Amino acid sequence: MVVDIEAFKVFIKGKKKPANTINSYMRSLEFYADFLRSNQQVGSPDEAGPTNVKAFVTWGTAKGENVYRHFWAIRMYYEFKELATMVNTVQEWMEYLQNETRKLGEFPKVDKDSVKKLSVVGLKTVNQFLKAANTPAKLAAITDQSGATREAVLELFKLSQLSRLPGLKKVRGRLFYEAGLDTLESIAALEPEDIHSILKDFVERSGFEASVPTTDEAEVAVRMARFMPANLAD
Repeated sequence: MVVDIEAFKVFIKGKKKPANTINSYMRSLEFYADFLRSNQQVGSPDEAGPTNVKAFVTWGTAKGENVYRHFWAIRMYYEFKELATMVNTVQEWMEYLQNETRKLGEFPKVDKDSVKKLSVVGLKTVNQFLKAANTPAKLAAITDQSGATREAVLELFKLSQLSRLPGLKKVRGRLFYEAGLDTLESIAALEPEDIHSILKDFVERSGFEASVPTTDEAEVAVRMARFMPANLAD
């Protein structure tokens, strides 16, 4: 593995990670590097691209590996190397993997009857729903087929889209939604300072019980909203 191990360890220590976490991260990085060499004919993580990351997800999932756990180390490695596209790619996959098992009913304050109706037509998880509803026509067809209300289906779709962003899975996703930042496009169009200000004002006006994202946290949301495709592929 063509990696400056000691420099990377220093970088991880700078993130205040304990020794056992550092050791775990090194094992995960070696596992990823072995995959790249053996399965992708890629000499090191530095030479990999987004398609190699996707291949790692497919391969690791088929083997029963906890790919999400490995990604913590891989993402940090790409942060260390300042490879922004790879950091974003890994982060996107981390959110995707969480949404593979996340149930639609886990979103706060959603219409449970509509959640049940979507479940009957086979749409139980966030990813199942987003893949099936990745065009306006498909979203309308799901509404008709399921018998769920149009308003509830659209709300669930927007919350599901927001959950593709880091940290916007439950209460904070609901905060963005109710403050009017309910699409990836609306978030991508703003600067982190604007996001922080809008949410702070909304919490103060409405009494919504949630912590307001810091400017740094908002920066991650904006960066990923600008990076990701608008919809999940089928």
